[in-house]
Amino acid sequence: MKKFYKIFTGLFLVLTLMSLPSCGSRPAAENLSVTAKQVLALLPEKPQFVMYVNFKTMRGSGFWKENISDSVLSGENSMGSLLNVFKSATGASISDGLDEMFFANSWTGQNAIVLKGSFDRNKMNSYLANDSVFRKTATPDGITVYTHLNSNLAFFLKDNFTICASNYREQIDYMKGVKDTSNTGLLSNAELMKSIEPIIYKDNFWIVSSEKMFIRGIFANFADLKSGKDISKETMSSDTLQGAQKDSVSRTDDLLMNKLYDRVNSVSLCGRMKDDLNVILQFECVNRESAVYVKKLFNGIIGLAKLTASAKKDKKPAAFENILNEINVTDEDNSVQITTKITNENIKSFRGM
Repeated sequence: MKKFYKIFTGLFLVLTLMSLPSCGSRPAAENLSVTAKQVLALLPEKPQFVMYVNFKTMRGSGFWKENISDSVLSGENSMGSLLNVFKSATGASISDGLDEMFFANSWTGQNAIVLKGSFDRNKMNSYLANDSVFRKTATPDGITVYTHLNSNLAFFLKDNFTICASNYREQIDYMKGVKDTSNTGLLSNAELMKSIEPIIYKDNFWIVSSEKMFIRGIFANFADLKSGKDISKETMSSDTLQGAQKDSVSRTDDLLMNKLYDRVNSVSLCGRMKDDLNVILQFECVNRESAVYVKKLFNGIIGLAKLTASAKKDKKPAAFENILNEINVTDEDNSVQITTKITNENIKSFRGM
């Protein structure tokens, strides 16, 4: 699952490059909607990570229209996309009609996908029944299950507003039997539900993991920042880093290798999209000491990034260095947060580097 580790690492680096300082105390965590809780009952009990995306709330925002809509349309029109199949079959797409997506993945490769929107059951059945890429299976309970032969992904319409999909038939059978009042699946995983609770923004998108091995993989990717390591060896005597910051830079690799994942209960990324995009990367730690420890780590990584930028004498500081100077890492109680506000100006500046 290296690609998912890299997602977290890549998202962190994007935040690092586009951060603006946050003000005030930690905002209150939004409540999980009743309908979202019902969907969580459909997902595996012990996933590696869980991801939620609300396309309906985001696509009406100014940020979506300015920066995302064109790339989404391009992606939807590409051949071979499963979401494009659903678009052709039901008329619902990311840009119109597909409201929410839930995705969970397990260590064994078992996944579960739930799509929420307005779906035409008759249109979907008619379209897929005549496409040779799909196998149609009628089950005793009256539900028709379709399997995409190339990917072995099976899916069915649970109702006119819900599509359930998985590459494991056991998961498909499980999801068929879940009721609106069921307290099963991910809902029965008290540890992961506790990790979802402190996520600040829950209305637009979030991704979370409480699996120690998954968290370990995330931090292991930071250890691959070879260029930062090389520069730190050459510039450790520089006066640009003072006191604790200099110490944290010199100890960054040691912190990464010192069972850092044991100090973190969960990692999450969430965001709210309006005219700008507000994003929070959160680390919920086992105790206050661990939160301070993690904060020092990221101050060290940011310090290395600043050294990297300043070492390039032939380059103008412009966007890269200016954005790095705006980074802010905060901690409160057992939580460490990197809060960022991405604007149209940030994106234009970054793309022009």
